[in-house]
Amino acid sequence: MTAARTGVSFEAILARIGNGLREAARWGLRGVMALVIIFMAGVIAVVTAAVGLVIAAIAVLLRLTGARPKAASQPGETQQGPGDGITLDAHRTARGWTVE
Repeated sequence: MTAARTGVSFEAILARIGNGLREAARWGLRGVMALVIIFMAGVIAVVTAAVGLVIAAIAVLLRLTGARPKAASQPGETQQGPGDGITLDAHRTARGWTVE
């Protein structure tokens, strides 16, 4: 019992090589796309962190260099600056709120 041999043509060999190269290219493209997505996620994370640090630095600078209102020297005493309206003082009494 001998099996009959079939001849392998040159075109069949080229077709198999072409299919193999095509599959390798597909897998390579998938790998490259995965690396690009991972790289972009890393870049976005770094940029987000940098923007957060810049915002925090600006907030600290504004806090350190911002004008602070002067505290009233006595309780119940109010401060008026130029252009301020009349400020009324209110305090709670036994009958409710009293405005002076």
